[in-house]
Amino acid sequence: MMPGPTYVYACPDCQYRVTKRSLASGNTFGATHYSDMRVDAPMMPSYPRITKCERCECTFWLDETTQVEGAIMPQIAHFYDDDFTPSEVKNPAFGDQLELDPAKELDREDIKDALFMNVQRDDDDERYLRYRLLWAYHKQLEDGTLTREVLNEDLDYLENIDAILNLIKEDENGHLFRAELNRFAGRFERSLELLEPTLNDPLWGVISKKMKELSEAGNREVFVLDVP
Repeated sequence: MMPGPTYVYACPDCQYRVTKRSLASGNTFGATHYSDMRVDAPMMPSYPRITKCERCECTFWLDETTQVEGAIMPQIAHFYDDDFTPSEVKNPAFGDQLELDPAKELDREDIKDALFMNVQRDDDDERYLRYRLLWAYHKQLEDGTLTREVLNEDLDYLENIDAILNLIKEDENGHLFRAELNRFAGRFERSLELLEPTLNDPLWGVISKKMKELSEAGNREVFVLDVP
């Protein structure tokens, strides 16, 4: 993994500054892939594309429209330098702040608020938010702060699944994920119907058969994929 520049972004409402790191290069060696499309890759960390201002609570995208030019200089470390810590060079672009904190990921309720406020500018933005809302629910299941019984009755969870299905309906290669989304929603017959054409696929057949097994058992849990 090779770190790239650290950028500074300003809240469009109050000009509060936050930072976001970037990668010059990374890889998915040792990554864990989940059936809800999550990937935990220690050599390719992800950084938020949207955040909520800690000063005025404005939700804003971390892109070229809010980036403060030249506030942080790029620092590159050698891959094997274990002691490397990127140094951040302060300049007047920090505004009225002596220190800058990293932009925080939106939590589950923040994502729901962002979608309610229609902050998404296109399908890509909406897909980004809705996938992360799905993952936020599933992570809460994993850490025990949410129970399966409560989640099964959560209408926002089901509406989010339907919205994702609508966003990816034209994806010709999305059969497995559409099947999983229906399984998460408890629509097991629909999941099995979508899986049928993939069961003998030489590349994905093993995974689709696992999904079929879970659907037939009425199981709605996410599982770790054995990615070919």
